[in-house]
Amino acid sequence: MGNDRLIYFRTDGNRQIASGHLVRCLSVAFACLQLDMKVCFLISDRESQDLLTGILRSSSLNLPASFSVIRLKTAAFDHPDQELPEVLSLLTPVADCAVYFLDSYYVTKSYLSALRPLIKIAYLDDLKLFDYPVDLLINYDIVSAKAMPAFKSSYRNASRLLLGASYTPLRVQFQNKETPVREQASHILITTGASDPYHFCLKFINKICDTIFYHSPDSSLEKNKALIDPKAYQSLTLHIVIGKFNTDKEILRQLAREFPCLMLHENISDMASLMQTCDLAVSAAGTTLYELCALGLPTISFTMADNQLSSARAFEDAQLIPYAGDIRDNPESVFQAILKFLTSMSLCLENNITKNPDFFKPYYSQRTVIHTRMRQLIDGKGAYRIALSLRELAKEHQK
Repeated sequence: MGNDRLIYFRTDGNRQIASGHLVRCLSVAFACLQLDMKVCFLISDRESQDLLTGILRSSSLNLPASFSVIRLKTAAFDHPDQELPEVLSLLTPVADCAVYFLDSYYVTKSYLSALRPLIKIAYLDDLKLFDYPVDLLINYDIVSAKAMPAFKSSYRNASRLLLGASYTPLRVQFQNKETPVREQASHILITTGASDPYHFCLKFINKICDTIFYHSPDSSLEKNKALIDPKAYQSLTLHIVIGKFNTDKEILRQLAREFPCLMLHENISDMASLMQTCDLAVSAAGTTLYELCALGLPTISFTMADNQLSSARAFEDAQLIPYAGDIRDNPESVFQAILKFLTSMSLCLENNITKNPDFFKPYYSQRTVIHTRMRQLIDGKGAYRIALSLRELAKEHQK
């Protein structure tokens, strides 16, 4: 009886935690619902609850009665051990037919060890902080065949492993879609996720708008003249995604009113469709890079948090998405790398008015190659593969 199986998702999303944790858990949850399993989200605070509610509202999916959300009374997202008595009390009556799915960077070995005798545990990992004592370990990092044996050795305490990009839990909207490769690249996507604590969007817009409208021999950008030509950006449109917790919203709106090349996007319900209208992307590292890969949209990444570093480096090592650097360390270097990428991948320049039909072929060909390689890595079925394994885990516990 599929409906007897219950998957608890324990995760959060707030100003301190990227919304991607909620998003990827929801992707797996939707796949579980399709397999006739019940789903319950456990979250720790009002902000996480509101963010989850907003994501669900924008998903336009009809949620069945088998989907529920519980806000834990004793939880703090960064101190999981204090919620253990409440969680144990909640799980004990259903432990023989349930799986506890965790997605938290704050999880401790003591937390997992306390739960494992009671219930089957699945853990979605990015950081390899310790050898997790769980029944199912998922890590969808990009790992080469040569590096896989060493990668597996980090998880000796896990009973079963789901490793590699084929287990990427993409949202439904990113499945079976791709971005067309246009001859001329002129639409650029800029996204930092739900928050932008280092004001990346604002600084990048100022950099680009300076380049377009204020470049002069006396400009502070003169030192970058080899990388930046204002004529290269005059036909570009920048699509800026403003996250829920972006504190620069009003300033960005003022800039958009001043500069017609800026288009702001808030409360996006269908990010895949927006990405499909773009030719290139600049993105904070994380889950978004996998989504961009699934659509085949040539991208450059940057980081602004420690948990984004491994993702950024993995995509660069795979020669799929170059890494511009960490905005916390050297912002100027990051912006130079991004501008160089846009220049090399788009280029309009003054030749944008050229009559020569062959002018854009090198740029088009380069983007086509990258598009194909990105699409080959991610097929969009990762969430379903994870859900199948969760169902099997629940079945094993029932025997």
